Amino acid sequence: MNNYSYLKKVKILKENSDYRVSDIIYHLGYRWEHSKNKVLSEPKYNDTILKNHLLNCDEDNNLKHLLQCIRNYNNKNNLIKPSKDELVIHLRMGDVVENEWFMKKKYINMIKNLIKYSYFNKPKINKITIVTCFAYQVWSEDSLEFSKDNKVYWNYTDEKQEKNNKAFLNFINKLRKNFKLPIKIYSNTNIDKDFCYCVFSNYFINDKGGFSKLLLKLNILDKKQNNNKNL
Repeated sequence: MNNYSYLKKVKILKENSDYRVSDIIYHLGYRWEHSKNKVLSEPKYNDTILKNHLLNCDEDNNLKHLLQCIRNYNNKNNLIKPSKDELVIHLRMGDVVENEWFMKKKYINMIKNLIKYSYFNKPKINKITIVTCFAYQVWSEDSLEFSKDNKVYWNYTDEKQEKNNKAFLNFINKLRKNFKLPIKIYSNTNIDKDFCYCVFSNYFINDKGGFSKLLLKLNILDKKQNNNKNL
């Protein structure tokens, strides 16, 4: 498979104004409350992880409750989980191409170190899965009143997408040169599927950005709770 074959597997989410999990959980940005109300009120968000969490918990940032909602969603929808020998890497792509930190993390070194670690903490890593989506959290028209200058931000453009494509291809190229392991792309416009796959991974590397950092916290919490059950 050539590098472009991997690129073609990555989905594009051009308009996601409100289902911004980390911003709503931690009350970040000018429109978080507007987005929270949209998630709670609009039928299209019924049965989502975030809506179930918000409806049934008084504390938005209660990660234990959020984790239980993730488990319930995963079980209800019978979603696949990563295998124990699988390294899952979350890449935050799309609108964040404008940020200074975009794709600047030292992934290759981190992967090498984690593979070495897996030799002593079995099972050994035998495959790599990239979880990503070209996501654009564009401001919807009814949220512009919360913008300081009434301008649309985080929107999709062909220029931004081309920068994303080049960055992704560069990453895949480095990954294939450095590691002789099978590589899979797990990409969805349904954010909850990516949510579950990352949180339940045995080996996980997160990206920068709020959602990816939240995934790491939940991944660690899930492992901790599972370890406590086994004591």
